[in-house]
Amino acid sequence: MRMIKSGIAIAAMALLAPLAQASTFTNGGFEDSSFSGTFKTYGEGTNLGAWSVVSGSVDLINNYWTPSEGHYSLDLNGTSAGSIEQTFSTVAGRVYTVTFDMAGNTDGGGKVKTIFAGDADNTNTFTFNTTGHSKGAMGWETKSFSFTAVDSTSTLSFSGFAGNKAYGAAIDNITVSSVPEPETYGMLLAGLGLLGMIARRKKAAK
Repeated sequence: MRMIKSGIAIAAMALLAPLAQASTFTNGGFEDSSFSGTFKTYGEGTNLGAWSVVSGSVDLINNYWTPSEGHYSLDLNGTSAGSIEQTFSTVAGRVYTVTFDMAGNTDGGGKVKTIFAGDADNTNTFTFNTTGHSKGAMGWETKSFSFTAVDSTSTLSFSGFAGNKAYGAAIDNITVSSVPEPETYGMLLAGLGLLGMIARRKKAAK
């Protein structure tokens, strides 16, 4: 009985470890809003849930075009190129993967939309070509990048490109996930292996 309890405890610890290390990142789909119009412009110093607009302006889109998921998405160029950021809990030394959906405002500003995304130490450039797309068929594409946390908090940012004028890249469905360390898998395999061995012994004893 003691061995069974130990095996269950080891397996439970392995399964719960990634959950305990989850970040506090929120509002990746910009759904933390009750705005019911077509779109709403947010300028520097305003907030969209956990996001802060730190420069320029952005447009929260409701029913102007089809979102990637939910009801809302974000045009990173409001009246000008804007930047948003969010600071959330991380574990120093851990690798995090950021995934998001990207499309573009088809009204103008050139066919190719550009954004800059990353943490405080690295910036990544992403582009989307709006050719052949429309408000009802946005052609959302999934993009991703990874970063290594250097502290107990990290700041994620997304910025529009001034060259797209007031018709920028659209983003939606942003997620942040941590990559489990190798020892997490080791604990899981050890726990499951022990449980399997106990089950075989109990079966043989019958």
